[in-house]
This record gives sequence, C-alpha cells and structure tokens, in this order.
Amino acid sequence: MRVSVVNSITDHPERTRIERRTVARMISFEAFYQREYRAMLGIALAMTPGTAAAEDLVQEAFIAAHRRWDRVSQYDNPKAWVRRVLINRATSMRRRLSAEFRAITRVGPPEPTLPDFSAETSGVWKEVHRLPRRQQQAIALHYVGQLSMAEIADVMGCSQGAVKSHLHRARETLRGPLAPWSEEEL
Repeated sequence: MRVSVVNSITDHPERTRIERRTVARMISFEAFYQREYRAMLGIALAMTPGTAAAEDLVQEAFIAAHRRWDRVSQYDNPKAWVRRVLINRATSMRRRLSAEFRAITRVGPPEPTLPDFSAETSGVWKEVHRLPRRQQQAIALHYVGQLSMAEIADVMGCSQGAVKSHLHRARETLRGPLAPWSEEEL
C-alpha cells in the first residue's frame, strides 16, 4: 500500500521533477531509518552507559545522514556511513565523559545545594509556576540561583532594567496569593 502512495505522489503530472525527487528522497530516508534503527541502537547500547545516551547517539547519527542524504544515499553502503558516524560520536562522548570524570576526581564533586522545595514552600512555587515565563526565570535566577542583576540579564539576554521590571511584576503578582509570606521569605 505504501508503494502505491509513493507512486501516486511522485508520478503526479503537476509535480515538478524536483518536488518528485524531494518526496522520493524523504520516503527513501524514512524507509532506511525504519529498517536500520534497531541495529544502530544495538551497537550504541553496547558502547554507551545507558539507554537514553544510546538513543541520543543513534538519533544524532541519523540526523547527520538525513542532512546529507542526497550524498549518503548514493554510497554503496549508507548503513556503514551511519555506523561510522555513530561510532565516532560514541567515542567522542566516551572521551568527554572521561575528561569530566578526571576533572571531578581532581577537584572533587560539587556540594549539592538544593533550594527548599519542602511541603511548606510548595505553595510559593505553585504560584511562581503560574507567572509568565520571563518572570519565572527572573525569580528562579534571583532567589534560587542567587545571581546578581547583571548575571541574570546576561543569562536572560536582556538589560538589567528588564530584569528589574520582571522581578517587580512577579513580586506584585505574587503579593496577593502569598500575603502570609514576608518579602524576605520570598
């Protein structure tokens, strides 16, 4: 049934040659992806520390193939090309993780500093989650991240005045629902 759909799409007389080629190329890649995904995932699982990392590597390899599909599809063995990309990316990931591990071993793990998300403050954070996105970001970076106005402005990609405005609006919005809390506790 899929072939008849492909033929009706690619053979339609009103389609230009380029449109037909593009549709055929997309369908060709889709079939290749579906046929080879499991084999590539098996290879990735054998080379990575976890399923999520393996799935990410496989997706990255197939994205690289898709971007170059006009060229890759002409190779004698496109599967070998994707497999090589997968192995290269797995090797890069292993090197990066190894370097991170060595650095953490040298310096020591960071002290875990988690904000107070206890039951008594959950009401505050529920109200913060109702704020517009930029106000949420400003509140989180200021109160949880303890960043300065300049640092928040840099992270958010806006001016310090805009950060102050976001914080002011957020505080004003939160003032009613959080009346039992004092300004210092916010």
